[in-house]
Amino acid sequence: MSRKAWLACLGLALSTIAPASPAAAQTKLAVAKVANDFALSMVDYGNKLGTFQKNGLAVTVSEITQAKMVQAVIGGSIDIALASGATLAFAAKGAPLTGVAALSGPPSILVLVVAPKSPVTSLDQLRHRTVAVSNLGSLTDWAVSQIALHEHWPSADIKRISVGDTGARIATLRTGAADAAVVDIAAAFNLEERGEAKILVNFGDLIAKFQNQIIYASNNLIKNKPDAVRAFVRAWFQTTSYARAHRAETVAFAQKQLGVTPVVATRVYATLMPGDFFSKDGRFDPVVLKAMSESFVEMKLLKGDVDLTQYVTDKFLPKTP
Repeated sequence: MSRKAWLACLGLALSTIAPASPAAAQTKLAVAKVANDFALSMVDYGNKLGTFQKNGLAVTVSEITQAKMVQAVIGGSIDIALASGATLAFAAKGAPLTGVAALSGPPSILVLVVAPKSPVTSLDQLRHRTVAVSNLGSLTDWAVSQIALHEHWPSADIKRISVGDTGARIATLRTGAADAAVVDIAAAFNLEERGEAKILVNFGDLIAKFQNQIIYASNNLIKNKPDAVRAFVRAWFQTTSYARAHRAETVAFAQKQLGVTPVVATRVYATLMPGDFFSKDGRFDPVVLKAMSESFVEMKLLKGDVDLTQYVTDKFLPKTP
């Protein structure tokens, strides 16, 4: 065979071998978040930056309610859940998920707003009034119960109505169906900027001991693909670290992701990113978990005090020097 013919045959043989595809090697993860707020949108930011891809993951994100999220984890269609600390109560009831990283601390991302001309100007005026929350048993519901606790009232002295998403909660103020509403801080700043609501209190100023948001992994994923859990947690903290170091770029992302003005996006970033709202190491505080268990009993999410440390783990956290 001539050298020319031999090279042609070699080329033909090599052309039949498909090149290795980095995307094909990536582990697919179905990730759900309970809200499109600044904190949980860090998963979308990580996707935009390519951080998850660089850690060998192909992450698909959906937004669903807490109840549907728990059902999806049970059904096996969700691998990672970005949800409130209150979701730990469902783990204690048998939901097959485990907290793998503390996401954010005191609920500084939650704000109580009232209508612009509302006669309610302080917390002590909320007694026997109605507050709109997302769902009963949710983080927004729990936050309102803490107002009653702070004011030394029975929890039932503040009526809560479950209306769903942020838009629906804001609508209750406009129609007068509720005297106040719990919304995320970006929505609150946006409403305030347009003169459509007044901020009554930031729950982060009211509640010191709480694990506001947690990264959960399904127990099935933990058992069968522990390295994927580890990679997700690692990529998450790489993303938040990047966001902390790149203010202008992150504000621009938040503006588009949250659908707010540059002024609002800047205020949200300045309120949440520089301080201690975002966990830098993902570690759970046993003292905080104890306080959360007691609050779950008060809300009737649990019948008795439970050791919540058995429903979280630190084995997937990045190692610190």
